[in-house]
Amino acid sequence: MLAIVWLVVALVFAVLEVATTALIGGFITLGALAASVAAFIGADPVSQAIVFALASMLGLVVARRPLMAYLKARHGPETLSGAYGMIGQDAVVVDPIKGAHQRGHVHIAGEDWPALSRDGLPVDKGVVVRVVEINKATLLVDRVSVTPGHSAEGLPEGPSQG
Repeated sequence: MLAIVWLVVALVFAVLEVATTALIGGFITLGALAASVAAFIGADPVSQAIVFALASMLGLVVARRPLMAYLKARHGPETLSGAYGMIGQDAVVVDPIKGAHQRGHVHIAGEDWPALSRDGLPVDKGVVVRVVEINKATLLVDRVSVTPGHSAEGLPEGPSQG
């Protein structure tokens, strides 16, 4: 009869482990399974409790730390969301950026966001820029492409002197 109780305990902690993934419930599950085996072969309740405690503690003390380190090492980089997810993305200037402290707007992720050029130079409408930083709610951008008729700095080209 106690073997069934230990199996129920194992099941409960297995479900908790799946919900938390802290690697604590898993070792308690293993301890309960070991105690269930002890009950099945006829060990007295005190021996079952000792088997449960030893198996659970052994797993927690010996195996948990290296397993957690392994799982954290396998975890990829954190996914950025919201505005920080826009860093590195290209956008199109929809309202010109007129200077170092004169915001324009860029269209990115289906929305228009206030933007400044990182170098402080003006950027005309239609220029493709890349988001490189976020300062409060303003995107800082660098030019990606050169608009025909403009220099690499975004300034209109004058008649060539030659």
